[in-house]
Amino acid sequence: MSHRVDRLDAGLADLVDRVGADDLSPCLYSLAITVMSAVDTGDDTEVTAALTELKERGSVAPSSALQINSLLSQYEQRAFAARRRGDQAARERAFFQARALNCVAHVIGADRGGRPARDRLRDATYEAAVACRGPAAVRSVLIRYAG
Repeated sequence: MSHRVDRLDAGLADLVDRVGADDLSPCLYSLAITVMSAVDTGDDTEVTAALTELKERGSVAPSSALQINSLLSQYEQRAFAARRRGDQAARERAFFQARALNCVAHVIGADRGGRPARDRLRDATYEAAVACRGPAAVRSVLIRYAG
């Protein structure tokens, strides 16, 4: 089945498929940390709390997932408003920040509950590559876990 990460970079899709089942969770976590470090979203305490929760408990409370989705909506709204104002720099900044937060949403399962980890990794990989404006940082994370 074709996935949007295939359209971005077929090599990334292959790496996602090569990540072992036992390495999916640590790979997802590393991807989220990488994208949040690469894209300046500021010090969003909601993101820090959700990723800490994920690392310590292996899952995120529904309230944390809602906070991430709310934050994502705020960044998407900022991008829309900046575009309407004609402020291209602000639009791009908010757009790429929203893509980074959408990566985190996929990582923690806030996008749609109950999806398999590999499907979440595919979507998180796509969002991370867009947020980072290219696949290099994402590829380095995936290579670590692809075996």
